[in-house]
Amino acid sequence: MKLIDNWKQAWKLKSVQVGALSAFFYVIMYASFELLWLFGSNFPQFWAAVPQEIKELLPHSWVLWLGFLNNVLSVFARLKAQPELHTGVNQFVAITAGHSNTDPGAVRGKDKEADFVVKVRNAVELYLLRAGLEVKTDGSGGINLPLTNAIQIAKGASTKVEFHLNASDNPKANGIETIALPKDKKLAQAISQAIAGVTGGVLRGDKGWIDQSQSARGKLGFVTNGGLVVELGFLSNAAEFAVLQAKYWLVAKAIADVIIQHEKGA
Repeated sequence: MKLIDNWKQAWKLKSVQVGALSAFFYVIMYASFELLWLFGSNFPQFWAAVPQEIKELLPHSWVLWLGFLNNVLSVFARLKAQPELHTGVNQFVAITAGHSNTDPGAVRGKDKEADFVVKVRNAVELYLLRAGLEVKTDGSGGINLPLTNAIQIAKGASTKVEFHLNASDNPKANGIETIALPKDKKLAQAISQAIAGVTGGVLRGDKGWIDQSQSARGKLGFVTNGGLVVELGFLSNAAEFAVLQAKYWLVAKAIADVIIQHEKGA
């Protein structure tokens, strides 16, 4: 048999590369189906479809080892995180409002913390739903369930966020902060910065993030369970709260945009 000129360089030819690749996959298929057969698989019809010449390519001992390797690699492939396969099935975002219908939280005149954060929660939920995310909340409309309910509702959420308003005896105290565990530092900073981008408010803590261990409130149930507590601003600061009231839809959209990007891994 006479070989082509420069046959030693044949590996550079696309046809040779494709042929070698095809042979490799035939071997893998052979190994996989032979192993399945040996273990009493219900797929003999697949083995019957493999050409006889392929079956005779390798010694039987090689088939066992390649089959074993194929199954081990399959396990590792299953364990590897694959964000592109996350379609939202069994994955949801929890958005809750601080305090409850029976606990108003901070109060200044007729303004109540619990009432305002419900409005923000509802607006954020709307934007998230429009983006195609699954959302669970601690109530609809004006309903604001207690913290214990919120924690239960948020269990299993990929992202869980609760809204609050700060208050101080100092009417000039101001700023935005998100209390969270260290693992959520970047997300906490992004949410606080998004709010500040709308209201022009200042960032408290570390660029808007407060480590729960550094919070004056101590341990918070929602944060301990993996959530983020967003302090939108100070209800006790009339000027700051007026801006929040006037722009709460824009604030909600800014927050939702951050959550959407986070959920989609952008």
